[in-house]
Amino acid sequence: MNPKLLRTILLALAIGFFTMWVLEFRRAGMFESYWLLLLSIVCLLTFQFRRLKASLELKKEEELRQQKKQKPVKLVKK
Repeated sequence: MNPKLLRTILLALAIGFFTMWVLEFRRAGMFESYWLLLLSIVCLLTFQFRRLKASLELKKEEELRQQKKQKPVKLVKK
């Protein structure tokens, strides 16, 4: 699955669960609705983890490209 699509889905789920939690909290209270808040937090943390992981991988790839572009220095033996 496309990583960008997965991050978008996670963010949408987090917003949806949070909205449901607010509505359920107003109706039933904290004790009956805390699981929706926990699901929202889990989705947000997973979204953040995947976003940071992707940026670290991009930096590593960039560093490898820069190392490959640098020409090796030839030493002349005398």
